[in-house]
Amino acid sequence: MGKRIVQITVIIAVIGIIGFLVSGLGGKASAQPGDQAIDFELKDVNGKIYRLSDLKGEPVVLNFFATWCAPCIDEAPELEAFGKEYKDAKLLILAKGESRKRMEKYIGESNSKLTYLLDTKEEISKDYNVIGQPETIIIDRDGVIVERFSGPTTKEDLISLIKEKVSP
Repeated sequence: MGKRIVQITVIIAVIGIIGFLVSGLGGKASAQPGDQAIDFELKDVNGKIYRLSDLKGEPVVLNFFATWCAPCIDEAPELEAFGKEYKDAKLLILAKGESRKRMEKYIGESNSKLTYLLDTKEEISKDYNVIGQPETIIIDRDGVIVERFSGPTTKEDLISLIKEKVSP
């Protein structure tokens, strides 16, 4: 009798988990290539507000970043070079789960000139279904996601992808 109750409890738990996952994912906006990019509003470390929709008409590169993420730190010089040298796309670094204080310290120590937006509560990361970092999303002039990938990238790879995937 005890084994039977355990089996029934396990079955009910599994059905509940599956139901939760299906219902939770069903209402979620997608953020894959071909989808319209999800608009957002975030502040940078100086309090300036950035809205993705304000950048419609120009290509945008979103890079999800964390200061404790070794691959993010390794990738940082490449992004810095991209941001400095490539002017045909707007690069926004979304600091995933980072505080203003921690980002100010990182920016000061690294002497970064990039635009870091504070996604402190990871709301935008969740909207974009970002689990790890670094993760990069390229958005075309019409606000459509044309590329999405996880892991570090290089300046050359970003430029190549933008030239290949973003409409002229």
